[in-house]
Amino acid sequence: MPFASNPFTGEFIYNKDFDSYTAIHTSLQTAESGFKIWSNYSIESKKNHFNKLIALMQEQKEALAAQITVEMGKPISESIGEIEKCIATTQWYIEHIEQLIQVHRTEFRDEGINSFVTFEPIGTILGIMPWNFPFWQVFRYAIPTLFMGNTTLLKHAPNVQICAASMEKLFRDADFPAGVFQNIFASTEDIEFIIASNTIKAVTLTGSEKAGQAVAAIAGKHIKKCVLELGGSDPFIVLADAPISQTVTEAIKGRLQNNGQSCIAAKRFIIHEQSYDAFLSELASSVATLSIGDPMLPATQLGPIAREDLKENVSQQVSQLLAAGAYAYYTHPFNDANSNFFAPRILVNIPTGSPVRFQELFGPVFCCYKFSNEDEAIAIANETSFGLGASIWTSNIEHGISLSKKIESGAVFINDITRSDARVPFGGIKKSGYGRELSSLGLLEFVNIKTCWINETRFH
Repeated sequence: MPFASNPFTGEFIYNKDFDSYTAIHTSLQTAESGFKIWSNYSIESKKNHFNKLIALMQEQKEALAAQITVEMGKPISESIGEIEKCIATTQWYIEHIEQLIQVHRTEFRDEGINSFVTFEPIGTILGIMPWNFPFWQVFRYAIPTLFMGNTTLLKHAPNVQICAASMEKLFRDADFPAGVFQNIFASTEDIEFIIASNTIKAVTLTGSEKAGQAVAAIAGKHIKKCVLELGGSDPFIVLADAPISQTVTEAIKGRLQNNGQSCIAAKRFIIHEQSYDAFLSELASSVATLSIGDPMLPATQLGPIAREDLKENVSQQVSQLLAAGAYAYYTHPFNDANSNFFAPRILVNIPTGSPVRFQELFGPVFCCYKFSNEDEAIAIANETSFGLGASIWTSNIEHGISLSKKIESGAVFINDITRSDARVPFGGIKKSGYGRELSSLGLLEFVNIKTCWINETRFH
């Protein structure tokens, strides 16, 4: 029986059985019935429900944020920010949905031929989501998906089931029709049965490379589309002309967001040799001042790793790097023994042949590399099998844009940390997955892009 505990206190939160086959089957039937209703709603009618959803989230913001922090341990200030981001994204789609759809409409008339394109919902989308952004990861796919008339079943991570249940209640209290948004507590063994169901038309997954491989194989077997947002090992490239103090400040934000447990966190710091020593010195000084502790306190900047097994994973990866020849330039003195905390580390001399060099480190670890020329920097940036995001730090923006074209990733941010934003597409390449969320492109992932061709000269 799965159970969850508070990552900071270790206190038991809940345990519960996975949903039965009968319960899951009922949810699938409800989703299909809900689709028949929701798919016929006008844009304006949908907006009314999303506005109610926003109002409820505004009223409950602090309580919802507390649920996030209790279940996965991020600082409460970041949890509040996560809820605010969900609200802002929903509001953005409300304000721009017609315009976003219109951008992709194709229409022409030519010698008696009239052709146009419509975007029609396809049915129920299965969302398999991780624990690290319990609300945001769900809203990121669900809002555009639902706006286009689909329904969704959410299969959330076992350790954030309070958040999952809260989201279902929010949609229910906002008077969405039954079946539009449902949370199912399904086991890994249930996934193929669910995907194989005639009700499920496509799958979106945010998670590990291993999970992505398994879900993509199942979806392929049943000829169903999937969108995958998997791991990342984002490079943070510091050119010689980047101002050190400002760049270090952003490096800490970029690496330690979500307690270092973010697919788009900066993970590999690739620093020009002219700035390398000064950058490391200032980075260590800044990391030393971090407030680490109770994530429910507003002043806390770094909380615990979400689960004991996840802390063990990052501990083993760091140990392997050190055994291979890397060394710790700096280790924060916080005592992380007998807890889920992991004291921040700055690692240098990362050995070229170490397998861990190419993996994703999900925790507060800064892996730093020195380069002497930009070809070397680009080679290090691209050597990983991941390709989610990247950032370049420079006083010469045009030069930064030029370098960005050489980086293998779904996004490059110049003089800003990598982030997801409703206004731009989000997704990766290589083993970071495929497909896009957010923006107008996210609206089109789970629709039937239907061409209607009319010959107006016939039968006249």
